[in-house]
Amino acid sequence: MRTQNPETMTPAERDAEVASILALGLARAIHAERSPASRSTREPSDLAKSDADRLELPQHADLSVSARPRG
Repeated sequence: MRTQNPETMTPAERDAEVASILALGLARAIHAERSPASRSTREPSDLAKSDADRLELPQHADLSVSARPRG
């Protein structure tokens, strides 16, 4: 991790730092997903349980979107 003050970094350096942090997080998530310990702790019933917790929308949900005025 960098110890440079973000206020003294150029925009390109800040962008690179953010990209590095996101890439590291993505790599950790992929590694965790592929690890054998992750697979052994997750059971099929866990997936079914998560389906029951999802948000439900009414079948005929009214949208509150108005047309943009032309001009």
